[in-house]
Amino acid sequence: MTEARAPDAAARTNPWWLWGLVQGVCLALAFYRGFRAPSLWSLNYYQLSWADGFLRRGLLGTLLLPLGCARFDPHVIWMIQCAVLAAASAVLFSLGRRGTAVALALCVFWASRLGTQFFNEVGYPDQVLILLAVACGALLSRGRVWATALVLAAAALIHEMAAFTVLPLVLALRSRLPLGKRPALWKLLTPPALALAALPYFATSVPVATLLRYSGHALACGHPLGRPDFLSYYRDSLGQALHCYYLGPEWFGMLLPLAASLALWILLGGAFPGALMGERCAALLACLCPLLLGFLGADRNRWLLLALLQVVLLLGLSPSASPSDPGPAPSRPGAWRRATLALPLLIFVLTLRFALFDGFEARPLDLDAIRGFGADLAGQWDRPPLR
Repeated sequence: MTEARAPDAAARTNPWWLWGLVQGVCLALAFYRGFRAPSLWSLNYYQLSWADGFLRRGLLGTLLLPLGCARFDPHVIWMIQCAVLAAASAVLFSLGRRGTAVALALCVFWASRLGTQFFNEVGYPDQVLILLAVACGALLSRGRVWATALVLAAAALIHEMAAFTVLPLVLALRSRLPLGKRPALWKLLTPPALALAALPYFATSVPVATLLRYSGHALACGHPLGRPDFLSYYRDSLGQALHCYYLGPEWFGMLLPLAASLALWILLGGAFPGALMGERCAALLACLCPLLLGFLGADRNRWLLLALLQVVLLLGLSPSASPSDPGPAPSRPGAWRRATLALPLLIFVLTLRFALFDGFEARPLDLDAIRGFGADLAGQWDRPPLR
């Protein structure tokens, strides 16, 4: 009888609804401060398809081919992009039920500049990859290895940055499984490896005739491409994008402080108190891997956002207990020490300041701005942001 009442007693002392209420307020604040109409640039992620001659980043558009000419209609794509954003927000919100640590992390995430940018980048494939990452975590925990591998391959075909976000996350989650339940790496990695191996071959310069035919198709459908310069990425090979896009001040003002605060929190057991050191190292690498995208693309603040989203996803998707591996038991720091270890990262996140996409500014919390929120969005719907 005592054991049967224990979960109810725990639920009364730590009610999820209270955390859910705080998260809801923080999420609403992030939505208000950052949401905008998807940009014309982001439309292309949902329009390019394999049928048009684009393998790289072409899976989303391929799935939308049954829409016919409607896939070139900005308003149709915007509705899909907003639905994806809503789904990703709901999934993240639901992870807050997995424990106090992830609930608190989500509150901090939504209340910070990161939450504002999350809604500011509506339309980008990042939010699709969040959904696929959560799907991989759910499938992996149920032992669905081949299904997990196929979802990983699909993520790579949606955007190659999945190799730096979804894949490291799945490998970190695998390390947290009991030894007898960890899938063989070859099973998990073969499908995504084949997809990623094919990309360099198809990422060479797309023929100009293909680019013109694609633009002509959009024009014939009555919806000329809003940002045809998006296709310039396909005139060059993928390797030509390799470059360090981080600026000098960003190394000392953002990257190194983030890496140091994450290492302190994760490696010393603040984030995963029951994890072994190998698991902690895997989690830290999964959080730092998105920062490598700064050598492939110029959206530096976006990579920072993805790195900190990895933290939230790992907290929400990791098992609550460490696998019973042989060897000495890991040290489990107390609650106060865990809070102290998290303090540098907390200060970093809450004091972080960076520019949003396309020159946007976070909406101010004054009465006039709140009243004009709907009119502002309606104006963007009629005249969407170019970038």
